[in-house]
Amino acid sequence: MDRISPKFIEKSGVYSEEEIVLLKDEISFKQLKKHDFILKPGDVCSSLIYIVEGAIYQYKIDTDLEKNVLDLNIAHDWVIDKDSFTSRGASNLYIEAFDDCLIYELSIESIHALIAKSQSFLQLGKAFGEVSSRLNFFDNNLSPDEKYVYLQEHKPELLQKFPLKLIASYLKITPETLSRVRHRFFKS
Repeated sequence: MDRISPKFIEKSGVYSEEEIVLLKDEISFKQLKKHDFILKPGDVCSSLIYIVEGAIYQYKIDTDLEKNVLDLNIAHDWVIDKDSFTSRGASNLYIEAFDDCLIYELSIESIHALIAKSQSFLQLGKAFGEVSSRLNFFDNNLSPDEKYVYLQEHKPELLQKFPLKLIASYLKITPETLSRVRHRFFKS
C-alpha cells in the first residue's frame, strides 16, 4: 500500500513522517465481500479493523435465533471485539461485512511491533475507547425517541445504510417501536 488515508491518521493519532512509514509497513489493506466474516464465535480477535469504505456490523445470535445487533459500523469507524482482543479468549460474537468493504487491518503482533519502535503508537489505544463508548451508549436509560434523535443527529449515515430491523436491534427496541418513533420524528 502506497498511501494511508488521512482520515485514518487523524482518527488514530499524531505521528511523525517516520512513524507513518512504520505504520504503513505494518498495516494490511483488505477487500471484503458482502457477508464475509471478520470474526465468528469461537475465534480469537487478533486484529484492529478500520473501515475505509463500506459497512460492517457486529451481532450475537440470541436464544430465538435472532440477530442481536451490538454495533453498526460505517466508513471511518474502528471495529474490534475488545473483550476477545484484550483477553486473547474466544469471541462470542459475529463481525460481518454488511456490504463490500475496504479495510485496514492491524494485527496484535503489528501493534506490539509498532509500540516497540515508538511509544507514539500507544495512541492506537484510543480506538478501544471509541469502540467501548459506542457499544455501551444504547445500554443506558435513553428513551426510544432519544436514541433515534441521537442517531439522526450524530450518525445519520447509519439510518441510510442499514435496514430498519437491524437499526431497531441496535437501538434495543422492536421494529414496531422504531416505526412509531420514526413516524413521530417525521411528523414533527
